[in-house]
Amino acid sequence: MYLVEIEAGREALYDSVDALASAIRRGDVGAQSRIFHRASSSWVSITVHPEFKKATASRESEPLPPLARRQWTFYGVEPRGREIDEPPGTDGSAGQTSGESSASRRGLRGLLGRAFRSLSPTPKTPKPSGS
Repeated sequence: MYLVEIEAGREALYDSVDALASAIRRGDVGAQSRIFHRASSSWVSITVHPEFKKATASRESEPLPPLARRQWTFYGVEPRGREIDEPPGTDGSAGQTSGESSASRRGLRGLLGRAFRSLSPTPKTPKPSGS
């Protein structure tokens, strides 16, 4: 008899080693499960049990299933990102030097530049003293 705690609060009793081994192969008993060790009267991890070691060793020797995709998609097949233009009604040359072209201020760099410009604090004017 093998008492196995499959998960917290759920236990199962297996009559033989074969029943335990088949439960391990089916996936009912996983690496997170614990088994009651009678000699020490304590719960130990199922991963130390010889049947669990046999089942995992046989599972590792099986070949991996084939991949679902036929081609990798790392480079060259991803869609181009859209470029962000200046909002309509604003003059694109307003913060640029003569060396910069409007094309260099497009995209993420231009967007971040505009965002940081809008976050920068406005210069404070000194308040006249009221004395």
